Amino acid sequence: MVGPGPRFRAARLIVVAVFAASCGGAGATPASPSQSTPAPTIAAAILPSPTISIPPPNSCTSANGLPDRLCTPGATNPDVTQATITITICVTAYAAQIRPAATYTNSLKIDHMRAYGYAAEAPGDFEEDHLIALELGGDPRDPKNLWPERLTGGSGALQKDRVENWTHDEVCAGRMQLADAQRRMAANWVELYNAMLVTIATPQPTSVPAAEPTIATGASAAIPSPTPAPVLSVSISASRYALVSATTLAGASCNAQAKLPSGSMSSAQGLIPTKIAIGSGSVSWSYTTVSRTTPGTGTHTVTCVLGGVTRNASAPFTVQ
Repeated sequence: MVGPGPRFRAARLIVVAVFAASCGGAGATPASPSQSTPAPTIAAAILPSPTISIPPPNSCTSANGLPDRLCTPGATNPDVTQATITITICVTAYAAQIRPAATYTNSLKIDHMRAYGYAAEAPGDFEEDHLIALELGGDPRDPKNLWPERLTGGSGALQKDRVENWTHDEVCAGRMQLADAQRRMAANWVELYNAMLVTIATPQPTSVPAAEPTIATGASAAIPSPTPAPVLSVSISASRYALVSATTLAGASCNAQAKLPSGSMSSAQGLIPTKIAIGSGSVSWSYTTVSRTTPGTGTHTVTCVLGGVTRNASAPFTVQ
């Protein structure tokens, strides 16, 4: 019997090869990239950086100087603990070193003003403030620790600056625990402010040696020495471009000046009025600014007069 010819054998070999490839045999060619699942790469495993979450417009409310607890609960800096305060917040100029750039906070302020329903108001009337202050270990950039706080008013940023400074001193002096200060500041800084006023007004007990008894001679009796009047002093509690706040004796008549980085004195209307210090001794000025001001460091000076005595204090501010 004559065997199959060369053409028949060639055709049979082609059919066998095609069948083997379709069954995934060892001799099959690799599947095309579109038919297989590629192995994950290192780049694919890298997650994108988290985006800043801003509450929707008009979804937050502020009452009595306090932020919305859901929108602004506060956030702390993990690098600042009770064990590290001596190398962080209690170091001079610590807050200035970690304070975020104005370009970041100004942009965030506009977004937060929309969230708090302040979109129609002037941004210059607000400060994008840290609920837990940087000098108390607050997180510098977390939006949950920042909110648009009014500069002036019954419970404004100037009052909060004062209680922040006082609380910082209490923590660094060991009279208050860091965690307690952070909790009270985040929960209700106005209550903490009122507690500060009570503490300041309460005289601290001192040890006085017993006086020798006196004996009246004749008709004259011992006359107690008059209590000395409080000494007038001035200290600046807040100094920023557009505002300055000071503490002095209640009833003192005070004036403020702002020497700009260029060396000239600011002629802003808000600095012109003479202010009378209120019962707590606070006095403050807020004034308008212009974008063409020379960047650099300026100086605020507050001068107060009471009972013929004049005192003043100065503090720097930065124009960016």
